[in-house]
Parts: sequence; C-alpha cells; structure tokens
Amino acid sequence: MAATMKQVVLAAYAQGNPKPGDFRIEEVPVPEAGECEILLKTLYIAVDPLLRFSVDETVLTGAGRMELGQPMVGPVVSEVIASSHPDYAVGDVVEGRSGWQEYAVLAPDLSDYRGPPRKLDRSLAPVSTALGVLGGPGQTAYEGIVKVGRVKAGETVVISAAAGAVGSIAGQIVKVLGGRAVGIAGGAAKCAALLDLGFDAAADYKAPDFADQLRAAMPDGAEVYLDNVGGEVTMTVLPLLKRGARMAMCGFIAYYGVGMEGPGPDRLPGFYRLIMNKGLEIRGFAGMLAGQQGLEDIARWMKEGRIRFAESVVEGIEAAPAAFSSVFSGHDHVGKLLVRVAAQG
Repeated sequence: MAATMKQVVLAAYAQGNPKPGDFRIEEVPVPEAGECEILLKTLYIAVDPLLRFSVDETVLTGAGRMELGQPMVGPVVSEVIASSHPDYAVGDVVEGRSGWQEYAVLAPDLSDYRGPPRKLDRSLAPVSTALGVLGGPGQTAYEGIVKVGRVKAGETVVISAAAGAVGSIAGQIVKVLGGRAVGIAGGAAKCAALLDLGFDAAADYKAPDFADQLRAAMPDGAEVYLDNVGGEVTMTVLPLLKRGARMAMCGFIAYYGVGMEGPGPDRLPGFYRLIMNKGLEIRGFAGMLAGQQGLEDIARWMKEGRIRFAESVVEGIEAAPAAFSSVFSGHDHVGKLLVRVAAQG
C-alpha cells in the first residue's frame, strides 16, 4: 500500500456555480485503522449535486458547511483493506460517506445518522450501482414515483432532469407501474438516451421549440410531475398539468445558490394562481425515504430486466473537481455521474 494518498479539499467557497479552482488536490499520509475501525480503499466517488449546499459562500440551506482546507465528504463505494471491527472483513465492499480521498478510516460504531457503512451484495449488480440505482438516487426515484407521486397505471408522468441519476430511474419505474413517462432533458443526445431507456417521449429544454415539444409529448396533460429542477422548465410544465395533478418536488437545481429573494421578476403570484386554479397537490420530499423496500423492489425489477441502470464514469480522483462543477454548468453525461478512483481487489 502507498505511504501517501491523494485527497480533494475545499480551497475556496463557491461564488455562483462551483468551479474546479474551488478545490485543491493534496497528498497526505495514508491513515491507519485503530481499535474497532476499518481502513477503506476508495473505489468510486459520487459527485452529488446536494454537496453544493455545503460549499456555497453564503449558507442558504441546513446542510453541514464544509470548512476551508477540509477534504470533501460525500457518498463513496470502498473496499475494506484492513479491519479490527467484528462486522467487517478484509475484502468486503461497502457504501458510506468517507470522502474524496484514496483511503479513509471509519469507526462503524460511531457513524452519523446515516448509520454504519452498508455492506454490498456483489452478486446483485456492479458495486458502483450502490451510488445510483441501488442507492440514494434509486430510493429517491422510488419515493417520488411510488409514494409521493402515487402513480397509477394509465397516468402520464412528466419528469424534469430525466437524464440524471434520479430521473432516469424514475421514468423506468413509471413504466413498471403501467404509466406513460415523458422526460425533459438538455440536448438531442440525452433525449435519445431517454427513449432508449423506455421513456414514451422526451422534450429538449434547450431547444427553441421546447414548449411545443412538451405539448406534443403530452397532448392530454399529465397527472404527475416529478420536479428536479424548478426555474423556467417548471414554469413551462405547470400550465400543462391536469386539474388535481400531483407534483413531487425532488430538487430545485435552477435555484441552487439563490436565497429567499432571487433575481426578479416575482412570479410567485402566478404560481399561486396556478396551484389554486388547477387544485395542484405539491409535496417536497428529502429523498432516500423509500428504505429497504424500495431497494428490494428495484433490485427485483432489474433482475427481471424491467429497469436498466445508466452510469457515466470519469477516471481518477483528480477528475472529481471538474466532474462536480460540470453538474451545474451543463454536461453530456446520462445517469449517475461517478469518479472511479481505484479498481476493486
């Protein structure tokens, strides 16, 4: 094992969208595991959009704020390479939050509210899926479609950011339930990828005729809207929702970095008018609430060939800052965006 390792630390708080220069690659000693601890070799890092809340210059959300010079912390898949804990053996592969670094030490008994690292069943699917379809994004998609959206057979569901980690899974769950899935994504290539995943229709929000595309994709409106974006996309969707439609608010990336008073004009009156006139049911949810049942259902649907997983992988821990920044500045990736740090075993 190398005596030193690389890690990504926060060098500057983001002013506007995060940039690669807001992070720094450092070389530090590899840590050693103590009593009841495990030493992990990082295999994959998930560059989750929600990490944005911890690196903004202005604190806008309740997420834990990163300190300057601190290694970035987020979801990772790792291999246990040393253990003095009875529940973990060398060779186990786990999913947890050990950060953007090549090696890490965790004390499973002192884990935060998320619990100890989750041991993975490698017979189900590639271990990287623990950060996507068989992890938080899969649980979030299940929660939004099955529990919050309560999608029924025959209903039309429109999904923003449909080519992302959550949206690409959500649309396939809609199809499993017998619904009609309409995806919104940026660019013709992403829209084509959605159709390949089984979506019934796709609309390109970057196209000048986006509104026309969306109306053509759902001429009779939609019963459910899974919103990952907000902003202009949602303002285009809202008039097309049926009366009594259910809107599951999963994310609002168009407004990340914006406080209570964003740039004008104030469109809240029109939004309220639409809610009232259409009798919309709107519920925000934090995601990852589906629990084990959601993961078991998705794993079964994958085994049956009814759900496929989409991943985009970039290589090397040095790529993490640029990969994370691309989430907010536009990219061509489909599905879960991951950084592969090392090979297993």
